[in-house]
Amino acid sequence: MGKKTRQANFEILRILAMLMVVTMHYLIKGQVAVSQSVDQSGVNLLAWFLQSACIVAVNVYVLISGYFLPDSVWSMKKLLQLVCQVWFYSLVIPLLCYCLSVGDVKAWDFYDWLAVIFPFQMEHYWFATAYIILYLISPIIKMAVEHLKEQELRRIILLLLLFFSIGKSVIPVKIPTDKYGYDFGWFVCLYLIACYLRLYGIPWFNRIRKGLLVYGIGTLLIFCYSALLGFLSRKGLPLSYAMDMTFSYNHILVLISSIGLFYGFRYMRFPQRGFGLLCSKIAPYTFGVYLLHENMAVRNLWQSWFGIEKVKDSYLFLPHMILTVLLVFTAGIAADYIRYSIFRIIGRKKGKKQQ
Repeated sequence: MGKKTRQANFEILRILAMLMVVTMHYLIKGQVAVSQSVDQSGVNLLAWFLQSACIVAVNVYVLISGYFLPDSVWSMKKLLQLVCQVWFYSLVIPLLCYCLSVGDVKAWDFYDWLAVIFPFQMEHYWFATAYIILYLISPIIKMAVEHLKEQELRRIILLLLLFFSIGKSVIPVKIPTDKYGYDFGWFVCLYLIACYLRLYGIPWFNRIRKGLLVYGIGTLLIFCYSALLGFLSRKGLPLSYAMDMTFSYNHILVLISSIGLFYGFRYMRFPQRGFGLLCSKIAPYTFGVYLLHENMAVRNLWQSWFGIEKVKDSYLFLPHMILTVLLVFTAGIAADYIRYSIFRIIGRKKGKKQQ
């Protein structure tokens, strides 16, 4: 896991993206950010501004994987490691909660336990389901990218964006084919974009500040556009759906903002020592943060454990959020390090038996 050289800038971005994911779950599931169509108080607007800044997280996480696709080698071992990692959390966390009488696990029905046993088919973790399918077809994507000319690849990406992103961004009603970016189809689109950025780049994005500027402007546009739609919704216009869709992963503003943040970090350079080295060692365990706090046994419990309801209506939520997110992140990193250590011990014993 630590044998290959990692680029600290992308590892730091990976960590930042996961911190953003936890932040979004704090704001939405902790009910700090409520619909702007019913509340446009200062506290709620601040919560939605933070949501606007963090909504890029999932796209960025996938862009990082896709960026290294041209140099990657598909591996059945890696696939099995990913499957076992997801299964570990899917099974162990509910069983622990059952034994310790945490939450309502003992009241689960047959369907709930099916989601535990078959986490991919039952979408226990929607991201893991989409990502595992993406990884399965990644060799096909890689082969296609290698044989397509730049103009052809660019044209395909634009057409996919018309279907997955641009259309839904301008049509103010629900589109039956729109999955809000919660599917492997959107991940394929992000993968192709990342491959294009790796192979051909965007000449204008040749400075760190340009990428971060686009990210900053994108964040402001997402926030201002949603606030405007929220204000108009409060006046009686039927725009609440369009307001919500502004915060879907495949919205064009979210995509632009995601690419801006990704490109900003692309040109950053951190030495492989000190902070850069620490982040490179931590980053491989970030997926465990997601698998821990989004497990169906605890995904709606940890907000009450940290007492979010006591601060959600005041500006005190901000320092409380920072502390909570850091604690959840740290717990996730520690849990996945333990999981990795267990797997490594099992692997070593299995290897000795086969010798």
